[in-house]
Amino acid sequence: MVFLFIGKNHAESSIIFVSIIDSEQQRGGVMADQNIGRVLIVDDDRTIIKVVGISLEKAGFEIESAESGPKALELVRDKKSTPDCVLLDYRMPEMSGIDVLEILKKEYPLIPVIMLTALTDLEIAVETMKAGAFDYVVKPVRKVHLTETVKKALRYRDVLIENDWLANENEEYQKSLEIKVANRTHELIQAYKKLKQTNMETVKLLAETIEAKDPYTRGHCNRVRKLSSKIALNIGISKDKIETLEYGALLHDIGKIGVSELLLNKHERLTETEKRSFQMHTVIGEHILSTVAFFQPCLKIVRNHHEWYDGTGYPDEINGKQIDLSAKIVTIADAFDAMTSTRPYREAMPVETALLEIMKGEGRQFDPSIVNIFIDNELYKTLPPVINTIVK
Repeated sequence: MVFLFIGKNHAESSIIFVSIIDSEQQRGGVMADQNIGRVLIVDDDRTIIKVVGISLEKAGFEIESAESGPKALELVRDKKSTPDCVLLDYRMPEMSGIDVLEILKKEYPLIPVIMLTALTDLEIAVETMKAGAFDYVVKPVRKVHLTETVKKALRYRDVLIENDWLANENEEYQKSLEIKVANRTHELIQAYKKLKQTNMETVKLLAETIEAKDPYTRGHCNRVRKLSSKIALNIGISKDKIETLEYGALLHDIGKIGVSELLLNKHERLTETEKRSFQMHTVIGEHILSTVAFFQPCLKIVRNHHEWYDGTGYPDEINGKQIDLSAKIVTIADAFDAMTSTRPYREAMPVETALLEIMKGEGRQFDPSIVNIFIDNELYKTLPPVINTIVK
């Protein structure tokens, strides 16, 4: 294992790349996949560009580079060199990373942007996620982590491109239906099914992105989806609304992308400042999804799943009927699964103890009518056992 330290100054921190080279690679026996995507590295430090570029080239990426924001925008706008992904440093002279990011998201919304930030810049990381960054990498960063983040960004881009293409196709189909209803109905149905399938793949990829940052929540989003769906079915909600509810339940914690991993995995009680930073995940999540029309029906779930029935929740401190029904359903499902799962700061509660906590929260944290349906119909028994094994 070889450590290479590169850095501009103490405040900016050092970038740490870890290269694991086995004997087979040293003999030239292992070759990286070639040209799996074009990555534009934007940094005013040539040394960082060189080191990052070499690392990504070895992983099979085609590399372009720019030492300033204006040069980066020039390369992106050139159709011959348009990148599949942009790795963008936050701190640069002439034009900051956040300024470049905002222009890129406006002109090229399908190109994912990964921000490089200093370890202490939690607020900056949150700012970049709000501005539309796919993810951020904190310095110092491991080479393997950087490579995997870029690969995940490219997979997300592929899904968005297909989604965008299918949405355009669907629009064209609908325009032509007035003339060719009989001939095009089957094609429209197939395109709609494919669009829904692609949307679900997008949602699942986003959910995996959340859980990759917090191993203690592995499988949590999917369990909340299943339990929320069961509750909604017993309430009598329509099939279409249940489908929207499931998307929202899967993505209820998407805003945690903008929360520090150190904060997510902290074993000690959070300080008041840390609590406020953590609570921002509801607002960040809403902002991230608001840029995609398909996710508009899910926004209230994402923003309000931590609101309390008595109005003491966050972020808006709304109460009772002011809280969307779907959000209130996800609130109970989320709380029950969280209590019966292991967390960094505590072991999982027994089901009986969690049920007592749900009943204690009736009328305070939870809608009484939903609590009754949840307990009377024993919906908690519909979930598979939680496997609380954390990979260290």
